[in-house]
Amino acid sequence: MKRIITLCAIMLSLVVFTNCEKNDDTPAILDIDYVGLESGFTIGVDPTGTASQEVQIATSNTASTPRMFNIAVDTDLTTADASAYSVPSSVTVPANSNVGMFSIDVVGPNVSTSGNDILAIGFTSPDDGLFISDPISLNLKQVCPQPETILDFTFDDWPEEIYWVIEDAGGNALYESAPGAYGAYDGLEGGITRSICLAPGDYTFTIYDRFADGAGPYTISQGGTVLVSSDGLYGPGEARSFTVSGS
Repeated sequence: MKRIITLCAIMLSLVVFTNCEKNDDTPAILDIDYVGLESGFTIGVDPTGTASQEVQIATSNTASTPRMFNIAVDTDLTTADASAYSVPSSVTVPANSNVGMFSIDVVGPNVSTSGNDILAIGFTSPDDGLFISDPISLNLKQVCPQPETILDFTFDDWPEEIYWVIEDAGGNALYESAPGAYGAYDGLEGGITRSICLAPGDYTFTIYDRFADGAGPYTISQGGTVLVSSDGLYGPGEARSFTVSGS
């Protein structure tokens, strides 16, 4: 509803413009050719899946034939990785209509876990006499469809010695401290808490310590229920199985 109201506000501002006294320097409302994007919003996506979201545009005038407008990613304002989204190069407003729509596809695994990914989109190469709105900013955010699983580490004095991985029942690595390498926590102190998204099923958590003396306690929990825990005395490493329920 808020997005529709915003589009209506664009049109209302143009109508209000006609209430001003018209003179030789003030174009009539029917001569104003304007196209605008709706206001920015958040697109939530499953961390292991994809999402498609429609974005609306509005024009000040209708036409008897379809109108096509070019759009593009504003790379100066965008912080999301290019692999995390797909944006078309144009959008069409149907004949005798003021509203058009285009779809954005978002790839969950390529969206940052920070929740701060921004995708900015704007119009490009406007025709002579066409007024365009500013780009809009869309927040791409991973949203787990399941209760989040929490991985909590308390570091010893050498957190750079840790490597861990979570695998599904088929042995596929879903999450890891760093791609097949130690050193992810070099220079950190205290510990970390990380939210991960796991569908109901069976998993294996494997942790290694490069110096083979254990690297501090850890806990994996969901909804306050501890699924796996260790006091950190696991020597060179250990593998622990756990199950995520559907509740």
